[in-house]
Amino acid sequence: MEKIEIQEHKKLRLVNVLTKELRGVLLENLDEEIQKFTNFLDVTKIQTKGPLITKTIGTQISETGEISLDYDIYIQTVRELNFQGYAFYPELVAENCLFAHFEGTQEEFNFVDAKLSLYIWENDLIARGEQYMIHLEQNEKWMMTDVFKPVEKMNETL
Repeated sequence: MEKIEIQEHKKLRLVNVLTKELRGVLLENLDEEIQKFTNFLDVTKIQTKGPLITKTIGTQISETGEISLDYDIYIQTVRELNFQGYAFYPELVAENCLFAHFEGTQEEFNFVDAKLSLYIWENDLIARGEQYMIHLEQNEKWMMTDVFKPVEKMNETL
């Protein structure tokens, strides 16, 4: 039995999505930014449904070696909301995704990215550049995450 099974043609659909868009955030500050978002949810008592969702959009490495990310943090809410510094989307859809379910340690999570990359290469696919992670459960030693990675066929883009 495979530990990480890849499925094709999956669709991620989110509704009533409160979003914190982070652009150029340093990698070492990412956990702090995610904690700020969850603290904001706790303090404002926003009614949410479902787990925290993150979207990696891109990574940059500066000349000095600093790694920065373009990153979105999502939570689905029960109704439309408007807060300064946050975006709200009635619906977000990512179609034609590869899907992988992962259960294991944070250190082992890199195998998901490696397996997705290999699958993309072996099947003549092109990653569209973003990746969604549905954070189902997590503690210091263990995590359960669903990963959606939008792709397209190589010959469809040429």
